[in-house]
Amino acid sequence: MKVYEIYRFLDQLAPFDTAEEFDNCGLLVGDPDQEVTKIGLALDITHAVIRQAVKEGIDLIITHHPVIFHPLKQVQADSTVYQLIRNGISVISAHTNLDKAETGVNAVLAKYYCLQNIASPLCLDDLGRLGNLPAPMPVPEYAALIKKNLGASGVRYYDSGKPVQKVAYISGSGGSMMQQVLSCDIDTFITGDLKHDAFIDAQNLGLNLIEAGHFDSENVVFFSLAEQIEVFTNLSPILLSRENPVKTI
Repeated sequence: MKVYEIYRFLDQLAPFDTAEEFDNCGLLVGDPDQEVTKIGLALDITHAVIRQAVKEGIDLIITHHPVIFHPLKQVQADSTVYQLIRNGISVISAHTNLDKAETGVNAVLAKYYCLQNIASPLCLDDLGRLGNLPAPMPVPEYAALIKKNLGASGVRYYDSGKPVQKVAYISGSGGSMMQQVLSCDIDTFITGDLKHDAFIDAQNLGLNLIEAGHFDSENVVFFSLAEQIEVFTNLSPILLSRENPVKTI
């Protein structure tokens, strides 16, 4: 199977033309006609990921975060892009298009967040989802449940004093969408990572706020994505980003 065939398959799952304007998705490194014998999956491209890919004989890595996001002014030997090209590894990045997809990141997170009646409302611009818990739950208890389900090293939260019932969530860094979230008539907002001022805003707004961890809340999409890729390609993808490289003590 060739790179362009896998690209087309991913484009059916998570159409690349649905990505946000600021984003950079698609085949970012490599040759569309390259033969693929092994596929790797990774949240980010790092030198460690490339070393593992070379060791495993991987021809194609599918990432969530774009390997090229900002314009490149130079490509030198110590850069990840150079190392990918040198080792003949192509990269397809599916970012905000995968966040939005019907079987993408936010769809997968509903299970980990124990939510039901999932909806994709206009108040979240298709970037997130709404859902509700089967029964109200105290914020500390719910935050602990999310930590356990994701296998996260840590989860931060603000407890407004209201139990969790109606939830809005956005994968990645959703702090900038706090005002949109408020119009969704919810009591709790979950996203991947947040600045300190977002927790201050939550206090002033009386909103429960949970930071589930950027890595831990997005890397889980690869378990379901790997199954879909294997059905299409008859190849078993190898997860290269198995644990969060950033440690919490």
